[in-house]
Amino acid sequence: MATAARTMVSPRLQVRPPKRNEWAVSLGADLLAFSIGLGMCYIVRIAGEIPTCEVILIGSLPVLLAIHPDRIIRRRLLTMLVLMGLWLLAQIVTDIYRGTDIVNWAKGDANIGFFMLDLAGLAVLLPHNLHRQKIFMLGLALGSLIGVKIDPGVYVAGAPWKFGYATGVMWLTMLISCYFYRRRKYAVVGFLILGITGVNLVLNYRSPVLFLLVTAVLILNVIPERLLPPRGTTARVAALAVMVCAAGGLASFAVSRLADSGALGPQAQLKNQMQSNSGMGLLFGGRPEIIVSSRAVFDSPFLGHGSWARDMKYVDMMNDYSVDHGMRPEGEEESEFQGLIPAHSHLMSAWVYAGVFGAVFWFYVFGLGVKALIRITTTLPPISPLYVWLLVNFVFDVLFSPFGSIRRIIEAFILVIICDVLDVLPPAMVSVKSKMRSGVATTGFGRALGMNARR
Repeated sequence: MATAARTMVSPRLQVRPPKRNEWAVSLGADLLAFSIGLGMCYIVRIAGEIPTCEVILIGSLPVLLAIHPDRIIRRRLLTMLVLMGLWLLAQIVTDIYRGTDIVNWAKGDANIGFFMLDLAGLAVLLPHNLHRQKIFMLGLALGSLIGVKIDPGVYVAGAPWKFGYATGVMWLTMLISCYFYRRRKYAVVGFLILGITGVNLVLNYRSPVLFLLVTAVLILNVIPERLLPPRGTTARVAALAVMVCAAGGLASFAVSRLADSGALGPQAQLKNQMQSNSGMGLLFGGRPEIIVSSRAVFDSPFLGHGSWARDMKYVDMMNDYSVDHGMRPEGEEESEFQGLIPAHSHLMSAWVYAGVFGAVFWFYVFGLGVKALIRITTTLPPISPLYVWLLVNFVFDVLFSPFGSIRRIIEAFILVIICDVLDVLPPAMVSVKSKMRSGVATTGFGRALGMNARR
């Protein structure tokens, strides 16, 4: 009878026993994720900079693709890879037309090509797996801190917090914040975020003050829920935008007052006064390169100027602009650029170097980043502190920070997060009937995000 009963059980209700090697494969993938993150501690310098994490990831890519080739077949991910391919093609065409020297040509192509491989590798290793993503991020944090000791950059000696310890400490702080956020200990989360904000403020690392305050405003109940518009509405998004602007104003006020008081030292005081007097505010006053790079784009909007393009016309323009707006004393010239066209931005450097197709990629992922940020801040899953902080950084960096080296693997990871977040639907948008109709299921990742994910 028992045998007969077993044969009557519908095959759809039977649970497939786990394969013997699944646990070993999962453990191996976790160790690989951790070792890739830890590889941030050292950078191989040949013609350009190749972080050890990229060496490990790209070396593992054939095995990853052999095991899970299907994970590349995702609409947004494929669109990103196609646009990257167009960006790379545009860079090659530009360098041929401009006659770029072979070293800079190789650096430009490698910068884009490695970014593509990083995205493909992490998209296979980390998608929809919060556990493994946290392991990877722990590796990144520890690798960043270890790197300060074994491979410090050229700027670490002059500013050890800003160019050394800050990144790793902030990664760890946000990881720990997720532990308490999941348990609804919001006071502890606020204490951790405001604490690390204060450290950055005192040590004159200004941009993270903005990012951390914006993160705190978006994930904590700064305004009681009953006073906010309903979740998922346009009014709610508008309210969040107002809160972000308020957090930005608070960050600017705190930095300005502390710098003006002389508490951050005479150099910070002078820099703050110059940027304030420029009439552009602290944000654009600290990133005047965007004005000059915009002129370079206007001069050649479709075809770029070439990989690591040099043109003293734009360097002189940058110097003149800085002096005219009181951001630098007259007669003092900027030696940082060494003839490079100033383009302190993911978006603008791609547009200046490769032309319009470089810009198209960054416009596309910028839009997705904003959309993912809105999705996270209107659903507030347990991973919110880390995801919101990363996405706020990403949106800023696309517009105002240089791209290359270790930024490639970090941005590739954030793009994986963006795809994960946008691949799931908030529960309120999916009725039981529509689940049955469209094949929408609550996966482990979807449950962890408090959302429903498509199969």
